[in-house]
Formats: sequence, C-alpha cells, structure tokens
Amino acid sequence: MLDVLDSPITRLVQDAERRRIARDLHDSVVQSLTALVADLEYFRARDLASSGEAGQQVAEKVEMWQALARDSLASMREALGGLRIPSEIDMGLENALEMLLASLQSAGYRVEYECEDWPAVLPYDFTSNVYYIAREALTNIEKHANASTIHICMFGYEGHVYISIADDGSGMAKIAPVVSRGSGYHQGILGMKERAAMLGGRVTIDSAPGKGTRVDIDIPLTESTLE
Repeated sequence: MLDVLDSPITRLVQDAERRRIARDLHDSVVQSLTALVADLEYFRARDLASSGEAGQQVAEKVEMWQALARDSLASMREALGGLRIPSEIDMGLENALEMLLASLQSAGYRVEYECEDWPAVLPYDFTSNVYYIAREALTNIEKHANASTIHICMFGYEGHVYISIADDGSGMAKIAPVVSRGSGYHQGILGMKERAAMLGGRVTIDSAPGKGTRVDIDIPLTESTLE
C-alpha cells in the first residue's frame, strides 16, 4: 500500500505549510510583541508614571508586563524555530545569505558581496538570529528602498562578527523612539534590534532621505558562543 502520509510530495506540502504559518505568525504576533516590548521599555525608562504610591504601583505593573511580553516573545520565536525546520540555515549562514542574494540578483538588483574571516562553526541559535536580522534588512530593501544596488560585507574581527548591509535607495528619516504598531517596516527594525540585544550585540542604522540606508550588525562572540 502506498504510504501517502510519508510521501515526498506530502513532506514538501507540510514543509511549505509550516513555513507559511511561521511567516504569518512573524508578520503579526512577533512584530506586535516586539513593538509592545519597545513601548513598555520607553515608558519604563522615562519614568512616565505619575508620582506617589499610585505611580509606584503603575511602575511595578509596567515592569511585570514587560517581563511577560519578553517571555512571550522568546517562546514565540522558539516555536517559530521549530516550524521552520528544515531551516534555511542548515548549510550555514554564508550559504543561506548567498541564496537570498542570488534571489535578489534574479530580481534585477546589482549585488556586491564580501565575506572574510567568518567563524567556521557557530551554534545554531546564534546563527539563526544573525541570519534573520540580515534577512529582515534585505527584505526591507526589497520592499521599501527603491534601490538598484545592494552591498553586503560580513567578517569576524577581535571576538566580534560584523555584517554591513547597504543600499543606494531612497533612504528614510530618523526613526521615532515609539513605533506605530501599524508600521510593519519599523516593527521589522525593532525585531532586528531585539534579536541583536538577545545576543549581546546591537544593530545601528545610518540613513537619510535620498541617500540610501546602511544597516550595521555587531555581535560579540562570547566563550559560551564558541563552546
């Protein structure tokens, strides 16, 4: 009897459906949670609660809500990691990014790519977070930048890994500290920064209207990362 449930076609369909669900959850739930975490951090850091006993209670609640939101975000990302199996990065970060860049070239972009001294072996969780940061930056270029050229440089140096992604597109104005939940583009940027922070690193963005955008990713390689 033909085992339909374990046929190659069935597995392909299942993989495609898992990816679709993961993408939908990322574009809705994950981005909303990321924006919520950022808004609560903005509120807490600036001590916007009123003074007095009531204000102290509000501050404690905000801190608790932020912790819950971060835990929910981490759980959702862990769940999405399972849905994405088999992953784009099974063959390593360099290969995964080269596949993305090849797709962009096929779409008509001029792509300039450099990679030097990139660590040969890195943990899966570390690599997956770096990959999704870079992919989000490339996705933003494709969706919003109106660019013709993309330059990506990745290298390791003095215990850090660096990725720089630049385009010659329309650029953007300075990003407001509190991002509208309706802005998928800005929520994507918050997601990039949140992932980098989870690895002890940072994402910086240099952009101006009419002058393109450069996204710089700087992640330290700790002893636990290299174990």
